Amino acid sequence: MADGLAGHELDFYTFVNYSRWLQPHTGMDYSDLNEALPYWFNGMVPLAYLLNDSRLIKQVENVAESVLMLQQPDGWLGPEEPGKRNFWGRTPFLLGLTQLAEADPMHWEEEVLRAMLTFMLTMNTMLNNKGDGIALCPSDYECFWGQARVADLIIPIQWLIDNYPDMAAQHPEWADNIRLLDQYTQIRWADFYQDGVYPQVVTDPTTTNPQYPYIHGVNAGQGLKASAVLRRSTKNDSLIAASLRAVEWTFAYHGAPSGTILGDEIQRDLAPFSGSELCTAVETGYSLAYLYHALGINDHADKAERVIYNALPAMMTGDHWAHQYLAQPNQPWAVFDQGERQGQNVFTTARRGAATTFGLEPEYPCCTVNHPQGYPKFVSNSWGYYGIGDESGLAHVLLGPSFVNDSSVAIECDTYYPFDNVLRYTINASKAFTLFVRVPTWYDKPTTSITTTWDRDPITLQPDPVTGLHMLSVPAGGQSMIYTIGMTIRTEPRANQSISVYYGNLLFALDVGQANESYYPHTFQHPDGDGMVNLPFTQLRDYHVWNTTPWNIAIDMNTFSYHELPPETQPPNPPFAYYGAREPFISVQGCEIAWDQYLGAIPGPPPPAWNRSCIGEKQTYNLIPYGQTKVHMSELPLLSGEGTGGTP
Repeated sequence: MADGLAGHELDFYTFVNYSRWLQPHTGMDYSDLNEALPYWFNGMVPLAYLLNDSRLIKQVENVAESVLMLQQPDGWLGPEEPGKRNFWGRTPFLLGLTQLAEADPMHWEEEVLRAMLTFMLTMNTMLNNKGDGIALCPSDYECFWGQARVADLIIPIQWLIDNYPDMAAQHPEWADNIRLLDQYTQIRWADFYQDGVYPQVVTDPTTTNPQYPYIHGVNAGQGLKASAVLRRSTKNDSLIAASLRAVEWTFAYHGAPSGTILGDEIQRDLAPFSGSELCTAVETGYSLAYLYHALGINDHADKAERVIYNALPAMMTGDHWAHQYLAQPNQPWAVFDQGERQGQNVFTTARRGAATTFGLEPEYPCCTVNHPQGYPKFVSNSWGYYGIGDESGLAHVLLGPSFVNDSSVAIECDTYYPFDNVLRYTINASKAFTLFVRVPTWYDKPTTSITTTWDRDPITLQPDPVTGLHMLSVPAGGQSMIYTIGMTIRTEPRANQSISVYYGNLLFALDVGQANESYYPHTFQHPDGDGMVNLPFTQLRDYHVWNTTPWNIAIDMNTFSYHELPPETQPPNPPFAYYGAREPFISVQGCEIAWDQYLGAIPGPPPPAWNRSCIGEKQTYNLIPYGQTKVHMSELPLLSGEGTGGTP
């Protein structure tokens, strides 16, 4: 990402480098929300410091210095004048500031505290004025954006209270701001996730639906954590149940096989042609990571990994210079759709025709500036502290390559997970400590093991039934550990008597081949014009991608065969580019079937199970990691006579 679009937006992208946050009187943004630079900042802070990238750190510091120098006399952050202010655009920037203070406290803690202290005061004054900025908004600004996403604004206030309790006692406005935000927010996620209120199928997927703020895909992704965030301040444990229902119902009725939420931009049902925003993927991943830390439910961590290792990379080109706005579970081509502009609408919104193509700005620019937070915030949430007293310690909760340091312990996890099932830990500790590792819900118990340098025998895993955490007592000194997670092929039932196929936390999709044409990048207002020719990076291109082999395949689920990554073999680099049938992949027998398109634009639901006769002979097909596919089929119908039940 650092070498791709995310790491170069400040170098050329007008909504970032000429933002109103940096040029209050002459700057630009794609909307009056003024969210472009804050979105970029929220993702770039963790990316820069996790990589210790001096170029990106300098960019982050320069932007932070500029914005804080422009902080208005009353404490307001951003370009808006009194009477024209909203809180939503502040939210990603405040999240970025808290991360900056944690990443480099020596240089930034004092500055961040000063800025947030004065901002909290003006926030309190505004909220005490009939909810100004959250319920009382400028005439050209819809309040519901800030209200639907208010939990993300509460998080940095809670960060202040958690990290500076003595100061919090002297600044009652901090806690009062949380109370007032809750009081004036009319969008109540806990009330939405109730029987008789929550729509399993959305019959009116339009912006005029009274439930629109809840069924907007990005809002839904951010709303997953809303009740859990509020519970931390209110101590209202009934909000736990609302949080659990939020996750369970969202993914049961509107979840994609890749782990994201279907909503293009509005939720409907489980149709395999429904789209999902790139913004939805990164926000969903962050919410699920937050939920695991807040509630300790193992399934939430599994879901966080699923969306980050599948939905997110599938929507990016392998070099990370181009992205989609919308991706579909069954999407054998990602080309300009003229039908969307002529009223044959596959999507509920996003109808300029370029939503599934890859590019700089294939649709609304929010995903261009918001996608950089996906991987960095996943990694920054991959470790935590767990437990109380003598049985507390460091916990590796979101699995993948990472490292962690505290005052007495340094741990590095070296792994090719999720492409491989072996995680190798190098540990240096000045004193004995407790280490926890998370065991996924889907692990294969007989083939899962831990071996260590401090214990002769392999360790029998005993993960906690709720958190999935297995506890280890690690002695002082230099140690190492190998954690092998047993994996098997699993299937999950989908709508229309279809299945999706997994190995570990990777979704595998039908390899339909891939061809593409590239063009000069287009703006979202003019997706079919000549394109922009004077951009400073030749890597900036738009891509139309399509299949080169049949997509209309039904499979025999009794013929799966997994082809693993050979021992001591690295996954390809970059790992999520298209490589075809290169290990790891799954082979399966299947055949072509008659399968109609929806509106002549994209595969519709497959035919009924009784009407899936082979066209021609059965043959072998390959399923490859979904994140590597840029066109794909991930909901696969079974041949006639087969059941649709999933494997555990």
